[in-house]
Amino acid sequence: MTAPQRFAIIDIARTVAIIAMAIFHFTYDLEFFGFAPRGTMASLEWRLFAQGIAGSFLFLSGFSLVLVTRNGAISPRKYLQRLAMIGAGALAVTIGTYVAMGGAFVRFGILHHMFAASILGLAFLRTAYWINAILALLLLTYPHFGTWPVFGAPHWLWLGQTSTPLPSMVDYVPLIPWFGAFLLGISAAQIVTKPALWGRLANAIGPSNRFARVLSWPGQHTLAIYLIHQPVLFGCVFLARWLLG
Repeated sequence: MTAPQRFAIIDIARTVAIIAMAIFHFTYDLEFFGFAPRGTMASLEWRLFAQGIAGSFLFLSGFSLVLVTRNGAISPRKYLQRLAMIGAGALAVTIGTYVAMGGAFVRFGILHHMFAASILGLAFLRTAYWINAILALLLLTYPHFGTWPVFGAPHWLWLGQTSTPLPSMVDYVPLIPWFGAFLLGISAAQIVTKPALWGRLANAIGPSNRFARVLSWPGQHTLAIYLIHQPVLFGCVFLARWLLG
């Protein structure tokens, strides 16, 4: 069973994740402009929802890194092109949130993490899946066991071990523990690297199906949608607040 260039099931999973993120950001905007009760986004339910979204994006990114190398060596041109797009997106988020939010700007958010993880993940592509799974679980649970004092200074914020009070940030996805979700995606993809399993996964949802193509489209353009959707939602809620006085 031959696997196609794109897996509809993976693209649809990304679509679900980007819809979930849009719901989260829309609710944030509603609270920001007073349409939702203050403290809504600080509730346990919404914090768990946000963590689930971040984890799913990173898991799918790790899975996709294995996906693009399943036929052998990675294509340097395609890899560097994708890396450059993620890096440019991360920089745009930092600048945009600094202009809009001031001191609460994004210093190391989901795109910054994906940029770093896409580089670090290369070192784990040839590691056994069970080793990657163990490392992933260690990273995901490590914050419950303490921090490394040597990495407690503010400039180690990206690592996730800062012991000093963190500044207010509208998005923060440090390497510890979140690189664990990326590694878990690599491990899961490695489990199904046998050709027969790849074929079954690829054809679990037929890419030629019209409904599947519609559901897959957002998942094929997640970076562009990620960068565009929040300014659009924010602007719409701001306009509604302005119209209502």
